[in-house]
Amino acid sequence: MNTSFQTNKISGRVKTFVLSDKCFEKNNIACSWRRGNKFCIYPRSQKIRQTAETCENIILDIRQDVLLFTNILRKFVNEINGTFLSLQKLAQTANTTDNAVEYLKLSRQYRSIIRVCVESLQDAAEKETDGLEKHNYLSYITIFYSIECIWHLCEVLYINVIPGEVVLPFLLEWIRFHFPRHEQTAAKLLEACERGSEDNPNYWDAITGMIVQGRIDVARALLKLHSSADANEFKLVDNSLRMMPVYSVYGGISTGEFTLTWKHWQAECRSRLASGAIQLPQLELIMKIIIGDYSAFESIRIKYSSWFDLLGGWVLFTMPWAKRRDMAAAGAACAGLATHTRTHLDDIIQALLEGDLHQVIHEIQQMSDNGWFATHLTDMLYHCGKLQILDKHQTDVTLRLRNSLILEYGSLLMEHRSLWCAGLSYLATCAAEGLNRAELLLERIPIDSEAKAMRVVAEAKKYGLVGV
Repeated sequence: MNTSFQTNKISGRVKTFVLSDKCFEKNNIACSWRRGNKFCIYPRSQKIRQTAETCENIILDIRQDVLLFTNILRKFVNEINGTFLSLQKLAQTANTTDNAVEYLKLSRQYRSIIRVCVESLQDAAEKETDGLEKHNYLSYITIFYSIECIWHLCEVLYINVIPGEVVLPFLLEWIRFHFPRHEQTAAKLLEACERGSEDNPNYWDAITGMIVQGRIDVARALLKLHSSADANEFKLVDNSLRMMPVYSVYGGISTGEFTLTWKHWQAECRSRLASGAIQLPQLELIMKIIIGDYSAFESIRIKYSSWFDLLGGWVLFTMPWAKRRDMAAAGAACAGLATHTRTHLDDIIQALLEGDLHQVIHEIQQMSDNGWFATHLTDMLYHCGKLQILDKHQTDVTLRLRNSLILEYGSLLMEHRSLWCAGLSYLATCAAEGLNRAELLLERIPIDSEAKAMRVVAEAKKYGLVGV
């Protein structure tokens, strides 16, 4: 019989459960492994025949709670499997062609599938009336939203081949997509297009939010809605924003030339700020932000849910020419703005910015997605040639890590009555070790119909598993 357990205590990551059946109170307990990640426990006495005489015959099946086996996520697993197999086929041509663009397409395909999954979960959560089930859906949404956010940043920093490696435009795109704070307020104010918009309590927050996201034209348009927009100090700020240099690798100037232009512009902004011509505190704050004043970013940090909301703005106004290697310093500066206890997502984002992909993989393995994310992201980075993991002897173990994650994930899918075919396809990508494991697991699949037996035989033949 299957049973549910009451959680008694959580110590770190270990849960303790209370067995509710009285049969286990006075007897010892025996355990036996079953197929997959399952085992059963049953009462067992030290004395011969005592258990049978004094206790019911109860067997409790214990199994891992697999998020991916829920009905709403099975379609997601199958769609992701198709992209995974496409990536393996593409990787086979890596020695003869440059597949960077194709890798990027597949990475975006992964993210697209994740976003569709999140939307499906949101729809299901809205329709769900059961409180516990609704809570589960909301937890799933949080998990997969974080996954897509991390994958997107990883794509920007490691998968996308960026001309000149200047990451700012793509970093700002990541910020705008995942942290669209104040965007709705700005849109409503611009749609109304009324003078005196400063009466809206979120007016100034919307302006600074647009500036931090690099949406300078929107910020200028909002400033023009102020009742004092014609005042000299407003014109000074507007002119400073209008004259802000924007770097482009296709702009025809070198990074060095742009740096000189940028520093000259910021020097003019500092001069205007020091002149005392700008008296309104909100305008003064804007000027401090665009000259990269750290204290200005500290003052607005409380208005954002995380420090990486401000990451794009910090890079924009301190080193807009920044390359991937400069992201560690930017991440450290913004992480210093944190006003609350660090979260798991904080650690992952900072590790990504620091280029510590081994730590990133370690951290994402702790996410409650049954290893799906770690498996697929590691595989993608491995094929892109961006991943190198060394052991304590400085031996490259990248392929071993990639294979171990795929083997574990494939074995997990082999436990499911309808996802075992997908699991088999994962195991088959790990050469001899994967096929040996596939053969063992395929033999243990319960056969409850002739059709399923024929399917098992066909799959075994497909992968050359003649021993099944």
